[in-house]
Formats: sequence, structure tokens, C-alpha cells
Amino acid sequence: MKKLFGLLLIAIVFTACSKDDDNNNASSIEGTWKMTAFETETAYDLNNDGTASKSVMDETNCYQNETLEFNADGTGTAYNTSRANIELTLVVGTTDEYEYTVTCVSENDTTPFLYTKNGNDIVLSLAGSTQSATLSGNTLTYVFQDGFFVDVDNNGTTTTITEDITFVFTKQ
Repeated sequence: MKKLFGLLLIAIVFTACSKDDDNNNASSIEGTWKMTAFETETAYDLNNDGTASKSVMDETNCYQNETLEFNADGTGTAYNTSRANIELTLVVGTTDEYEYTVTCVSENDTTPFLYTKNGNDIVLSLAGSTQSATLSGNTLTYVFQDGFFVDVDNNGTTTTITEDITFVFTKQ
């Protein structure tokens, strides 16, 4: 009976070690990550070219050089170089068609953050809030709920449209 218990204990130890090794083999987060996608839930024709897209980066030509830098000590910095100022105006005679005006505003903003990593799950702590992200190889993805908002002017009454946005960063 002691021999069976010993074999069972060894099997459990090896199984536990194998699981830890899997977490240690998860992709490394340290380094510089560049934003490669910024997508909304709904497709918009923000650049008025006749083709709607969910890609805010393509539709606005903003957000082309946004990066995150992760340090080994659980700290990091977000670097923002631009932002889109989007204005919508309801097309006269319609209830759901809009004309868009987009201005890409240059900025040089750095924001420090903290992060924790557990396998491929990343939790970012930034400006008093937390955001969960998923690491898959050289891609970091997170969904920011109600993070995309645009004020719509409807004959003098302003309505705000909000929806989730998905950010994708690729390791450089």
C-alpha cells in the first residue's frame, strides 16, 4: 500500500511540474508592443470613402504609432502619439445616416501602468482601473467595454453612441 501511495504521489508531483512548465513557456510580455488594430463593433465610414470598416486606424489614419512598453518588474508605459476627434452629424431627412468629420490630433502623451502576468492572462492597472488582456504568441488583445464613444448632433440634441472596442498590439 505504501508503494502504491508513493507512486501516486510521484505521479501528482510530475503532473504539477508539467503544468508549471506550461505557464513558464507562455509568451514573454517584456518589451515594446505596437498597436496594430483598433476595431469597433460596428463598421463605420469615418473617412467618407463609401466603404464602412470596423478599423478605426484605417478609417481615421490616426493611432499609427501607439505603443506599450512592458518592463520585467511589472511596470510599463503607454505611449500615445495621436487621437481622433470624430464628429457626427445626422444627415437631414434621415434617422440613422451620419456624416463624419475626423480630425487626427497629434499628441505626445506617456502614461505609466502596472501589470501582472499569469500564463497568457495579463491584467493592466492604469489610472485607477484594471483591464484584462490575452497574450497569444506575439499578439496582445484586449476588449475595452464601452470604450468607443461619439457624440451625435440630432437637430440640436446631442446623443452619445458607445460600444466596445478591441485593441490588438504586436510585439516589436
